[in-house]
Amino acid sequence: MTPLLLVPGWSFDGRVFDRLRSVLDTPAQVVELPGHGGAADPRYEDLAGVATPVIDAAPDDAVWVGWSLGGTVALEALRRGKPLRGVALIGATPRFTMDIDWPCAVPAAELTAMRAGLARSPAATVRRFRRRLGQVSAADAAAVTDPCTASPVGLAAGLAALAEADLRQAPAGAVPSLWLGGGQDPLVPPAALQRAAEGCDGQLRILEGAGHLPHCTHATAVAQTIHAFLEEI
Repeated sequence: MTPLLLVPGWSFDGRVFDRLRSVLDTPAQVVELPGHGGAADPRYEDLAGVATPVIDAAPDDAVWVGWSLGGTVALEALRRGKPLRGVALIGATPRFTMDIDWPCAVPAAELTAMRAGLARSPAATVRRFRRRLGQVSAADAAAVTDPCTASPVGLAAGLAALAEADLRQAPAGAVPSLWLGGGQDPLVPPAALQRAAEGCDGQLRILEGAGHLPHCTHATAVAQTIHAFLEEI
């Protein structure tokens, strides 16, 4: 059986996948981000510091399901040549911040302000971030209530990784890819997912009404989509 690897996003730990795991027919392993969920702090506050421990802990030939920052790590694993069977990216794209030729993203100034806020008060910054995600629906609000177990170092490294990452040249087309997101996502708009999928001949699935946490709010639909993806590969 092909291993299924789940990688959470910024400020969240493996609990964010509890609802999805409860409806998945396939056993799945969670690998925490550095400084999150009890994992050791990263050695460096950059993309390499965040990605390397996850890549090293992951089995070869797995299908990675990366959510948000976890999706960035999955693409970095591909760029480094980690043997993967496929990637399912939930609410993730190759580049988190805007660029001249990548307009469907978060303004770089917004992420810069978030990093400055984190330096002043990690707890307040996490609350603001989760409040934004929870504004989509009551289900989204309920999905962001778990206490944050991430360390200040882990949080800072995660934001640094998102600011640095530009993985549009990662060989995503080398393995089957699924780009899955919410039609109401406040961070990663559907247009960004569509562009990413088209760039590597990947599959695209947009769940209308979902926000940035479709694996929590629309767990059954996400599980069915992942099952279909696994069957194809």
